[in-house]
Amino acid sequence: MSEFHEKHGKREAPGGEFPLIRWWRQHRAWVAGLDRGGRIKYRLYLALVVAAILIIALYLFLRSWLRLPEVPDLPGANINTPGETSQTQPGQPGDISFAGAELPDVAKSGRKEGYYTFLLCGKDVVSNSTDTMILITYDTKGKSIHAISLLRDTMTNTSAKRGAQKRLNVTFTRNMGGQDLSDQERVEKGMAALRQEVSRLTGVYPDFYVLVEWEAIGRLVDAVDGVYFDVPYDMDYDDPTPGQDLHIHQKKGYRLLDGQDAMEVIRFRKNNSGSISLGDVGRTQIQRDFLTAVLKKCLTPEILLKLPSLVQIFTENVETDLTVGNILAFAQLAIGMDAENNVSFSSMPYYGVMYDGASLVCVQQNEMLELLNSGINPYQDEIKASDLQLMYKKSGGGFGVTNGTLADPAAANRPAPKPAEPDEPDEPDEPDEPDEDPDAVGSDTNAGSGTTSDPGSSADPGAVGPGASTNPDTDPGTTTNPGDIGSIDPSVVFPDLSPDIQGNSTADETQAAA
Repeated sequence: MSEFHEKHGKREAPGGEFPLIRWWRQHRAWVAGLDRGGRIKYRLYLALVVAAILIIALYLFLRSWLRLPEVPDLPGANINTPGETSQTQPGQPGDISFAGAELPDVAKSGRKEGYYTFLLCGKDVVSNSTDTMILITYDTKGKSIHAISLLRDTMTNTSAKRGAQKRLNVTFTRNMGGQDLSDQERVEKGMAALRQEVSRLTGVYPDFYVLVEWEAIGRLVDAVDGVYFDVPYDMDYDDPTPGQDLHIHQKKGYRLLDGQDAMEVIRFRKNNSGSISLGDVGRTQIQRDFLTAVLKKCLTPEILLKLPSLVQIFTENVETDLTVGNILAFAQLAIGMDAENNVSFSSMPYYGVMYDGASLVCVQQNEMLELLNSGINPYQDEIKASDLQLMYKKSGGGFGVTNGTLADPAAANRPAPKPAEPDEPDEPDEPDEPDEDPDAVGSDTNAGSGTTSDPGSSADPGAVGPGASTNPDTDPGTTTNPGDIGSIDPSVVFPDLSPDIQGNSTADETQAAA
């Protein structure tokens, strides 16, 4: 056996050593033979090689971490098919039914390359409602950002009976689920319902959501060394209520605001004297303008040096389905963007209505479509009237919904006269102020002004669009799919205009309830 091993033993490198070991011995001998200057140069060279390897490794790691997210698949399984309604009771978690369509048809037409959509929400710390909701489209190829703010008082097609519960801003809270769920699960359930509701109003199902505590805005402003903003008027308001302790004192004019200044400006609603009283639209306008100013500051190249502190603020105050790496990848692409020309924020065009004592607003369809197809739309096809599901007021009384079935059939009827009840405040001491005329047509100046005609007339909110129903024998506020409001026979939808029943309130109410 020993003879065999002598003949067939392990093969060894010449000299009895492995090549790598022999090379290392020779290398050490070479280094030892260098003079002092040579050894210094060698060590410097070695340090540079190690640093280069570390930089390359870090770059490869960041490339794998800082990456744009995949656009998620559109939901379908959890959204009701045509004709179905929610199985939950009004006001209970899950009280949202996507009646009339699984998703807007435009969402199935394919995506434009490089387009991403986000639903940015500011959460009120007292009521937990999403009082600020902004739909944002980021075109990473064209280097542009377009956004539209959705008013919190927007009337939604829900089975909730109370007028205040038909507001868009309560959708998140109403659908969060029970306390037995984790905080993350409750946020995801609430945001899923809110995203579905936003897709009804806009035809766009947001890819991602970002839920922000408003208090984080102050920390963000301080982290970027303040933001220049034009305060539109003197703001003076004091509320010493325990737990509230709100004091706002800001002078009109363009100046650098710190975090405390910023928080006062975006929370302002009215002056102590009553000389200024903002409704939802006025307050949303200020918040939108301020967020635009913050965004412009964040798009400057020097902001890269502040990324560590901004990331910390983000992780501590924001709930989102994006990773920090996703956020930084978007930020990296946006640095240097022309904020003056390629960033636009607009407000949802609306008209005011009253329901069950609550001041609400409905969407102006034609103006909305124009805004959506001017930078918001991420899909290949244009968004059409048939892609929206909008509540509207019928001039004969009651409400209807386009492209769907009323979740609350009672809303179709002319409401009985009743004293107006104060709106539910989203902060204990500050009830909302309705707009100057809740039944007047309104629109933000950035969104184009609406008409002054009756908001429930056949000319408003839009003209005939694809998918509209032309059946004159049906009431759009009951069980059919009328499509665009402009296609409906006014004599049927608006009983007051019908000569055979004009002035007959009983027949009018019967027609509205049919």
